[in-house]
Amino acid sequence: MSALLILPAALAANTAASVIAFDAGVGGTPGYADPTAALGLPTAMTGEGTEYPSVVSPFAPAWMPGEIVSIGAGGSLTLALAAPAHDDPTNLHGIDLIVFGNAGFIDGAYPLGLCGGLFGGDGGTVSVSGDGVDWTLVPSVEADGGWPTLAWLDAGPYDAQAGGVAADPRRPVNPNVSPEGAVGLSWDELLEVYDGSGGGTSIDLTPLGLPSVQFIRFDVAVDAFLAIEIDAVVDAGGGPAADLSGDGVVGVDDLLIVIGAWGASGPGDLNGDGAVGVEDLLAILEAWT
Repeated sequence: MSALLILPAALAANTAASVIAFDAGVGGTPGYADPTAALGLPTAMTGEGTEYPSVVSPFAPAWMPGEIVSIGAGGSLTLALAAPAHDDPTNLHGIDLIVFGNAGFIDGAYPLGLCGGLFGGDGGTVSVSGDGVDWTLVPSVEADGGWPTLAWLDAGPYDAQAGGVAADPRRPVNPNVSPEGAVGLSWDELLEVYDGSGGGTSIDLTPLGLPSVQFIRFDVAVDAFLAIEIDAVVDAGGGPAADLSGDGVVGVDDLLIVIGAWGASGPGDLNGDGAVGVEDLLAILEAWT
């Protein structure tokens, strides 16, 4: 699974917690057909156990099996967040959801991290739903594209060891700046553009007229030339994942959801390990309000 980034309690995130449906399609990358790779937080370290371990950075995207899931032509992936993500205009830049793929920047001065063109932005569409039945297409958004993932704010672009300060995957990059506009930036200049963000593709629910969503679906056209890769989906609202009922507080209702789902996957699986259990119960108690 992709939940390798450890955040302090203050940065608890509402992420995809269960796989509702998956069709690998045609032409997906062999060995990358595990949809649970898209659960939890975006990948923070990649290549571990190989000759090339690295932090995940805009120049070193996640690439190993179990970190990303590949979806080929005609395929789709449907995920459920642990709790509803709400349309909140007070969120930073008004962004409500962030999708992480494995796009990256070409390094024009390896290994210094001079931002060149984008690679691995393979397209695909994104649709969202409040109930998993009625779907709304998010226009002008690619499932696998946007800003490459940045996991650590105090690590170099290819460091083999994790940093000590995690980027915030709930924090979007300023949508007024496009990845194409980053070409030519040095590593330090690129970090300034990210401004603490973990990157990703930003989604604002306001133009869709949806008060909240809990389901997100990625689709690839039947005639697509490229497969897409998905790493994670994060609620940019910043509320704790432990608020399973979506009422703004962590309390009895959330505890009952965990107890009712004990031993199963789906909402209530706060740590994304595939089954609701003791660690999820402890997460509820720790976040109790």
